[in-house]
Amino acid sequence: MKKIKLPFYLLILFFFWSCGNAQEESMSVASEERKIASASAEKKVAPSSPSFEESADSIPQMKETTIGPVFLPIQNNQDRLLEFQVDLSYQTSDLIKTRKDFLVFVSKYGFIENSSAMNSESPYMNVKMHIRSDKLYDALLELDTYGTLLSENISTIDHTEGMVWEKIKTNREKIRYQRRVSANHQTTGNSRNWSAIEEAITESENEIDQTELQVWKINDKVKWATLNVSFSIPTPADKIIVPQYQNAFVGIFNLFLELTYVLVWMTPVFVLIGLLYFPSRKVLNWMRKKN
Repeated sequence: MKKIKLPFYLLILFFFWSCGNAQEESMSVASEERKIASASAEKKVAPSSPSFEESADSIPQMKETTIGPVFLPIQNNQDRLLEFQVDLSYQTSDLIKTRKDFLVFVSKYGFIENSSAMNSESPYMNVKMHIRSDKLYDALLELDTYGTLLSENISTIDHTEGMVWEKIKTNREKIRYQRRVSANHQTTGNSRNWSAIEEAITESENEIDQTELQVWKINDKVKWATLNVSFSIPTPADKIIVPQYQNAFVGIFNLFLELTYVLVWMTPVFVLIGLLYFPSRKVLNWMRKKN
């Protein structure tokens, strides 16, 4: 009997041992699954995830009352001949101080072409000036310190093609000039038409001068940017206007003086009427009695 129970007990122990190992393996697998799930959850809520960025973008931003600082043109224009034209409008609280600061600004960056200002109930200042193109960006950044930007318009004119064409014309006219001078030297004195030769050479010289002038104009336009800037103050609130009542009394007194002045001028007329009235009345009475 004991020999039968011993294998039976061993079989039971083996069964419990295998169940324990299976439970440990299932627990380890479950822990691994929990780790993987937690890692995926962290990735879903990470700040760099698209869902988080979309939620951040969906938050409404407060709108500014101004358009911000001035837009700076891209400086990568070394291979282009660009003429800059800038139109800016600013609002400032102290126009007198801004005008003084702007005069220093002009002496630093360029020169004024024309300017106008008015110091009234709605003061303003409009200036058209030319700025060195290589200092345009610094100038625009400094202008933002003078007031609040209201409007801007920055445009460019590309003179690259025009410059290439003017250089082609210059080279062509120089070659033509040399050909005409060489032809003049190769002809004999008897066969020379001096007036026609002189006219042709003069024409070539004039064309060369014109093309060189056009090249200079293009370089000058590229060198100096045009800036139109205007300054104004905020619109003041409506205020009570008290009339000057003393002006009414002054007007009444002036009217009285005008009337007396007219009466003085009419005095001779009244005297003449009085002198003629009494004799004419006597004549009328005499004629009535006679009838």
